[in-house]
Amino acid sequence: MSDFTVIETQEQLNEVIGARIRKAEEKAEAKAAEKYSDYEELKTQNEEFKKQIQQLTDSVSESEKKLAEKDEALAESDGYRTALEKTRIAINAGLKIEYADRLQGATAEEWKADAEALAKDFAASHVTAPLGSNEPELTKEATAEKKFADWFNQVTGQEV
Repeated sequence: MSDFTVIETQEQLNEVIGARIRKAEEKAEAKAAEKYSDYEELKTQNEEFKKQIQQLTDSVSESEKKLAEKDEALAESDGYRTALEKTRIAINAGLKIEYADRLQGATAEEWKADAEALAKDFAASHVTAPLGSNEPELTKEATAEKKFADWFNQVTGQEV
């Protein structure tokens, strides 16, 4: 059958119990080692994911900053386009460049109607001096184009 030994002393009991405790601890350690065998790998992956999250966060922040700068530049560009269009309309209507920013409306058609109404009012209230004998007679369109070209050269520093 089996080898059964009678325990007669405390030392023998301590030895048997100690052996069983060691065996149970080894089994528990083996089970824990098996259960947590991928701990270091998961820890490394976690660190890599944290780095990727930080990089993506930084990238999003940079993209948002660039988008805000782009929106600001577009708004500024739209302001310049609006001013340029109002100036062109004012000059073509025979108004001084200074009146361009006074044009009312939200669209080019409304600005044109306002400019024509202002020009009509100014024409009715202003008397022009006669041309001297050496001054060439300029048509309304030629004068407007020259005024616009002069203004554009002054604003941009470029020749039209």
